[in-house]
Formats: sequence, structure tokens, C-alpha cells
Amino acid sequence: MAERSNETALAIALQPTPDVFPSFTADDRMPISALRPTVEGVTIQNDEYTGSVIKNAETIAGKRASMTFNVKIRPPGGSDVPLANAYLPGRLLQAAKFTEVRTAAEVPVGGAEALSAGTTTGATLGTGAAATAGLYKGMAIQLKARGASFRDQLSAIRSYDAAKVMELVETLSGALSGDYLIPKQLSYMRSTAAGEPARLAFQTWFGGDRWDWINCGITSLVMPVPVSTKQQAQYPEWQVTIEGDIYASATEASPAIPALGAIPLFKDGRQWLAHKAVGGSQFSIDLGIESEAPPNPNQPSGSEAPVLAGSTARVSINKQRYKKSVQDIMALADAQANHPFFAQWGLASGNIVQVVVPDGRFNYPSPDLGGLTVTETVDLMIDAVDRSVCINFPYGAALT
Repeated sequence: MAERSNETALAIALQPTPDVFPSFTADDRMPISALRPTVEGVTIQNDEYTGSVIKNAETIAGKRASMTFNVKIRPPGGSDVPLANAYLPGRLLQAAKFTEVRTAAEVPVGGAEALSAGTTTGATLGTGAAATAGLYKGMAIQLKARGASFRDQLSAIRSYDAAKVMELVETLSGALSGDYLIPKQLSYMRSTAAGEPARLAFQTWFGGDRWDWINCGITSLVMPVPVSTKQQAQYPEWQVTIEGDIYASATEASPAIPALGAIPLFKDGRQWLAHKAVGGSQFSIDLGIESEAPPNPNQPSGSEAPVLAGSTARVSINKQRYKKSVQDIMALADAQANHPFFAQWGLASGNIVQVVVPDGRFNYPSPDLGGLTVTETVDLMIDAVDRSVCINFPYGAALT
């Protein structure tokens, strides 16, 4: 009987111990799409003479297993910040050198308090905030003056110093004042700390078979976020490639993957670049991951599990081109100073996504006149600093 590709499922687990396959539960099953497992034979050309013009075929020395799949960017949902490691796509991010940061209590703990010394791009936080430089960098902040709903009151912090002065990723129409709150949130912060990122194990089902994967590492992670318009709609997603070892296989029917609710589309939100709101068709973050499987004859495959050996991130934004008097990208690229990028979409607590790049340097764009409006693709180059890419899922209610 033919195997059906729709009968496909995936489960993901953190693997604390190398070469030890972890246990899985139903809670580890994650909705994905476009699963493409690949097994390639490692071959050696046999150059022995045969006494004939006919040569020996290559020797099969082993196999190399990898897979690609897509994960729709669906926030955790629920009424409160999930438990540690419970958000399944977050396990992928941790394997790509992000740190999971759970802000399980609002700051200040007693509730909102007043800002001081406000400008159009920032303010000084009150007594309830900690005087620790960088502590709130890249995180969501709630500002009562910004609107009436929880979503509209949200912004993000570009920088924070020991004097409690924070800079926003946006420029406001007037000096910032009123109450603020750093809401509960689940965040993933790109880390420059030493040490290996989390290693993963997987189970994949397709067509009635189950493959168990062990010692898996991320070899590519790209985050394209297309804008949904009147003409077309597309999901934001993570596009993932992993490499590892096939630990075991068995005949087993694919388990059911529960429906997890709506996936927010990138519209009716915000996109800011260098402190200006900009329109466009898509932005994409590529972590530029480089990996290598070090040789080790003590392993059955002759190699250790892939290690993350390098990562150079950038943001590519396909945007409308604006007049020089509005935003002069050429001059910004000439100056090579750092500028923030910020995107937010979603509707309510637990269903909102924020992407924050506090600092990036512009590369030069070329105008694209191929359509009815002039566009340009701008690359924002991201240096090796902590919290250089941040993803937030805020929780809370409107300040009144």
C-alpha cells in the first residue's frame, strides 16, 4: 500500500546528554510543514586495479542524515508565560544559540509606575526597575500613553543603562510621559556567551514509519516574515535545517497533532527601521549558521555530532523606497553607525510577536523599478553583541 505524505508528524526534545536518546511524550509533538528528510551515502572511490577496463564501484562508508522543515510562528498562547522549555519552537531557538528568558512577574512587581525625563525616543524608569545595565535590553515595554489596548501600548527597549535610562526602538510624536510596565513575557535572546548551545533529539513519522534522531544540531535557521496584503496572505515562519544521526527506526503510525489555533499574520502591526515606520513586502532574518562535525574515531560514524562553529546574522528588509528627505539609506550606510529594527504583529496577550534588533549597520541598497512602485532591499549587518536579535511574546492587560 502506498505511503501517504500527509501522515507526517514530528516531536522535538532537548538532549541533555550526548549519545543518550531522551524520552518523549505527547507534549513534545509540534506542528510543522514541508518536512524533507535526506539520507546521503558517504562514498570512497575504489581505485584498485581490476586487470580490466571495468572499475569497482564506490565503497559505501557510512551515511549522513539531515532534514529541513518549516515551523509557523505561532506564539505560545494561554493566559500566562509558559514553563521553562515548554514552548516547543523555543527549543529550536535554543539550539541556534538563543537563551530562553522567562519574565514571569511584571516590573515593577507592584504595578505600573511613572516615567521621568521623557524624550521622543526614551525615558528614565522608576524606582521599581533594577539599576543593572543591559537587563531589559531587547524586551517588550508597555507605555500607557501609547494607546488604549494592550497591543497598542507595547513597544520595545533598544538599550538600558545603570542609571535606568532606556531608549526605545521607535520615535514618538512627543516627549514620553505617564506610566510604564515591563510586562510578563517569554523572550529568546541571541547569546554570545561561551559554551555549546542546546542539542536536540527528534522523532519523525511519515507514511507509517518512525525515525528517531539523536545528537542533532541546527545547521541553518532563517526567519522570513512576509506582509499579508489585500492581494495575498502568507504565514511568518522559521525555516530550519538540522543534521544528526538516525538512532533507530520502527513501523509506527503517525500520531495526531492537535490544532493549536490561529497563526497571526504580519499586518495591522508595526515595522520600524532606524527609528522610522517603514512599509514593505517582507523582512527576513538569517542567522548565517556554520556547523561542522569534528572527526572522532571513537564514534560509530567516525564523527561527533555537528557543533555550531560560527554564526553571522543579518536582517534583509524588502521595503518601499522613500525620498532622501524622509529616509536617506545611502547616507546611513556611508556613516556605518548602528540603528534599530523592530517589528510587531498579533492581536492580544499571548498572541503577539515582537522581533527586536537593537543595533545593525546598513549595507547599500539599489532601487528596484521593476514594479509600479519603487522598492529596495536593505541589509542590516549585525555585529557579535549580546541580545543582538530578540524575539518576545508579551502577556498582560491594558494599563488604565
